[in-house]
Amino acid sequence: MDTFDSAAVVRFVEAGKSGRRAEHDAVLIEHARSHTNNYIDLPSLTVHDFFGWRDAFGKFIVAVKARLERPIDLVVDMTCLPKYYLLLILGFSVKAGAVRSITFFYAEGQYAPVGANSTLAADHAFTQGEWTSFPVPYLEGELNPDRKIRIIASVGFETFQARKFIRSYEAERHILVTPKPGFTVEYEERSEAESQALASNLDVPIEDVIQCSAGGVVATSAAVISVLDSDKRFNEVGLCLGTKPQALGFGIAAQLRSHFTLVCRVPGSYVETDTPPLGRSWTYTINDLSAAPTRYEQAGVLTA
Repeated sequence: MDTFDSAAVVRFVEAGKSGRRAEHDAVLIEHARSHTNNYIDLPSLTVHDFFGWRDAFGKFIVAVKARLERPIDLVVDMTCLPKYYLLLILGFSVKAGAVRSITFFYAEGQYAPVGANSTLAADHAFTQGEWTSFPVPYLEGELNPDRKIRIIASVGFETFQARKFIRSYEAERHILVTPKPGFTVEYEERSEAESQALASNLDVPIEDVIQCSAGGVVATSAAVISVLDSDKRFNEVGLCLGTKPQALGFGIAAQLRSHFTLVCRVPGSYVETDTPPLGRSWTYTINDLSAAPTRYEQAGVLTA
């Protein structure tokens, strides 16, 4: 195992009732301390403290860059990190010119039987409460008030909430990105049934349903960029409602296409679930950042 110059552990205030979080955090912190020369203790904030986490992540990255006196090689374990925050880290790091490379690690879990969440049902396996939308800082894009909206949405299992969430934008057109092949056969079959029901509900034609591997960051990014470049009449809004690797693909597309606005859903709360490891993991490394323009002056990126 490599030794890192600096490390930090993200700990949300929400800890559930099982007590697993305390054990989990203790193991992570011990592991981080044993593999770094400079452990930095981030504040423990609620998962909904968006500006607090934005500032905490930004200050950590800028501090390490100043310590090393160069752009850093950043490694992010996104396994338990909400999509909103992994995209925020990507957007800030690249556009602030703070990194020379960035690696995301992801380990898929074995979720409860997905068949329990019937197609377009209001019962959810992962979240509770109504979803609200929140644009991702540093990946907001450039909107033209004279243009209509086209939604490009990655989708997963929670199609009932996704349907309401997507419809709220009153978009002229919808593009759905579905996770096929999936992480498992069961996940793939369930997500395909869910996405077909969602496409039917939104009147999305078959040619506007794009299949990309659930773990396919590069394929998803390429597919989204192809859509963005094919028709420039719209305000393009990306909704990251599917897998985390596909959200990362959306994030890369937003870095390369300035008119693409990324939005994540924010649930009322997350459901505490028993999720053993599936035994498969992936790493995604961006080594060449030359095509992604830095648009923010470093002195101003942390202002509210």
